[in-house]
Amino acid sequence: MESVNKTAIDSASTVFEKVGEDYIGSKSRFGDILIGAPYSEAFVKAYANERKDVLVIPQTIEYTAFLHNEEMKKVAKSGQEAIKDRAQARRDEIVEQSKADVEKLSNYGDGVRYVTGTGSVATCKVEFVVNSDKRAVVALLKGLRTGKVYAKGIAKAAPDDCFNVHIGKAIALRRALGLAVPDEYLNAPQPTEVRVGDVVEGHAVKDTALVISDDAWPPISGVWVPLKYARQYEFRIIDDSREGVVD
Repeated sequence: MESVNKTAIDSASTVFEKVGEDYIGSKSRFGDILIGAPYSEAFVKAYANERKDVLVIPQTIEYTAFLHNEEMKKVAKSGQEAIKDRAQARRDEIVEQSKADVEKLSNYGDGVRYVTGTGSVATCKVEFVVNSDKRAVVALLKGLRTGKVYAKGIAKAAPDDCFNVHIGKAIALRRALGLAVPDEYLNAPQPTEVRVGDVVEGHAVKDTALVISDDAWPPISGVWVPLKYARQYEFRIIDDSREGVVD
């Protein structure tokens, strides 16, 4: 069996190993699969339909030994780091896209024209109500003259998602305006790198803390944690809005 697996692996262009519900990429001549990264069954099926010589191997003793030897562990770790970096970079792009979207849709702060139910047009200012504790953002379209709320949109982070006020504002404003919400806003990758200004929580204790730089003076109030410890103990990021933080 070992020789059969080795021959199959050597001849294949791309190799996945099924581990639990995931398929772990372990080889790719095309360079479009991250070594050590998990892929879904749907992805593997679609990928196999577009490529030749794709091999999916059940988790056998022989193959597991091949995949999990010390050399492959290093390769797998490198692949996991690469996919984390890519996810963080993509989230950063989506946050910046959200900021620009809100600015443009609100006419750069000069208000928006909203068609009322009677067919008339009301000039409205955009107001946001942010509740970080409830992980929600509400966008209100208020008439400049009347102060009447003509429309509102709501965005709320899922329990397991990291809250980001900028993405939330973009979603809420689009819903208030009756516009489609881009899929990337609804399915943004989760952050993978703790940064100064993030709000984090521990694994054993669900207390939240603000991440500060290692050499900064602690805030007068509130719970805080130095950046090095937040990274060392891999605290979970629950809010990466980082408002007021300059990179």
